[in-house]
Amino acid sequence: MTDTPTSNGSMAARAKGPEGALVEQSFDQAPTILCVLDVRDRRIVARNRAFVRALGISDEESPERAWETLVSRIHPEDLDASAGHGRQLTASLDGQPLERALRARCAGDVERSFALRCVVLTRGDDGAAHQILVSAEDVTERARRDMELQKSEALFHAFLEHMPAMMFAKDSDSRYVVLNAQFERFMGMEPGSGAGMRDHDMLPDDIVAQVKAADDAVRNTGVATVFEESVPHPTEGIKHFHAVKFPVRGPGIPEGTVGGAAVDITAIKRAEAERQEAQLAVIAAQQAIIRELATPLLPIADGVLVMPLIGTLDPERASRIIETLLSGVGAHQATIAIIDITGVRSVDAQVAGVLMQAARAVGLLGARVVLTGIQPAIARMLIDLGVDWQGLVTEATLRSGIDYALRTRERRGGAIPG
Repeated sequence: MTDTPTSNGSMAARAKGPEGALVEQSFDQAPTILCVLDVRDRRIVARNRAFVRALGISDEESPERAWETLVSRIHPEDLDASAGHGRQLTASLDGQPLERALRARCAGDVERSFALRCVVLTRGDDGAAHQILVSAEDVTERARRDMELQKSEALFHAFLEHMPAMMFAKDSDSRYVVLNAQFERFMGMEPGSGAGMRDHDMLPDDIVAQVKAADDAVRNTGVATVFEESVPHPTEGIKHFHAVKFPVRGPGIPEGTVGGAAVDITAIKRAEAERQEAQLAVIAAQQAIIRELATPLLPIADGVLVMPLIGTLDPERASRIIETLLSGVGAHQATIAIIDITGVRSVDAQVAGVLMQAARAVGLLGARVVLTGIQPAIARMLIDLGVDWQGLVTEATLRSGIDYALRTRERRGGAIPG
């Protein structure tokens, strides 16, 4: 069978003369792995030094033996694909390079990955590829980086899709370039339909303005921002989110890209509001109890009430004293109300005024106030203040005040004392 050179000529047919020697030297010194393979007769026709160094095949081995060594070093899976590659070469046009990937055990018995470019140099009479020029680039590190990138992207997408937070990134035109399934579910979108949409495609104008302001703040400052925001849900009303927005920078990433994540805290906010409401109710109940304890009113006999006061009398407490007295006198149909100030620290003009107001208010209901527990120092203070105690019964102690009230009640048959 006679070989037919392709339009590129035959590398196997060694050129003679100075030009041929230059071609041969360039072939041998090229940093790229180069070889000419006779795929019909199964032998290596030519190989350069890069080929020998990479594959550890001695340049002293015969072409046939070198072929066997080369075949033994090719990964079995890639070797099985060689038959199909041979058919592609036969069907290829002259000068048309075909590319494929191949794994082989190299020097030191280390497996490396190569990117091959194959061009038919000669064909048989049947058109089948006979001799081919093969150039190979070691892409092991690139393949490793690609694999690491694929792993990183797979991890990123796994986190992106399964995080309970809404996660996204959008460009300077507020166009979403990345958004996860949680985001699309919240917005009621079909899976994968959100990319390319803008805020105004999803949100009311007033919310769009708020979102853009937050985005622009991140773009202008270049600093991540953490905040709370409220966003309308298509069917569930206002939702509250704890959100973070941050600038996204890197090779190939357009200027002004902003990333973000938002966690739905609506249930937490609702629970906080309910807890606060419950706390306010507890505080209100406690305050009511405190008010009752601060102004206790004790019925000790039919028509007789006692209000022992302790501590300091301020305007608010003074108002409660009068209110409690009046309601108690009315509720118990009391004729005598004893106010004991044994535990009061001091009495000033304001306190004296409160006591007199209480006495007059009780008198309007037909009852009388008996003031007990006036200490000598307080008595002197009241005299100095010029308080008019006319019409007000005073007793030294609470016991004497109670005795007075009971005697008066028995003497008058429970009627109001005159």
